[in-house]
Amino acid sequence: MIFDTNIAMALKNSSGKYKIEQLTIFEIESMNTKLPSISVNVNNGNEILVKVKCPLCYEYHIYHYNINELLKRSMVIGGCEQLALPIFLIGKVEKVIEKVNEYRQTIEKVYALI
Repeated sequence: MIFDTNIAMALKNSSGKYKIEQLTIFEIESMNTKLPSISVNVNNGNEILVKVKCPLCYEYHIYHYNINELLKRSMVIGGCEQLALPIFLIGKVEKVIEKVNEYRQTIEKVYALI
């Protein structure tokens, strides 16, 4: 079986906009330099530890993901535990971009209503 190791990660910034980075699962630790408010480490070669400084509540949130499960799923959404709002997305490139565009359209509609 062949896995597609290309993934995307989108991280919400303090203004509520998402920054999207595309990479392979083997480059996942490079997110530490591309997105400053996130720390990604690989443990035991099969687990990813993601530590995020939340742009909403300004606290740190920690998430553990199995690499195999991450590759099998289309997308994983990590959120603020206090406010129950999404702060990052990891998954297949098309799905992450699609979800970020949905969020952007929703925000634009809300601003139009205001």
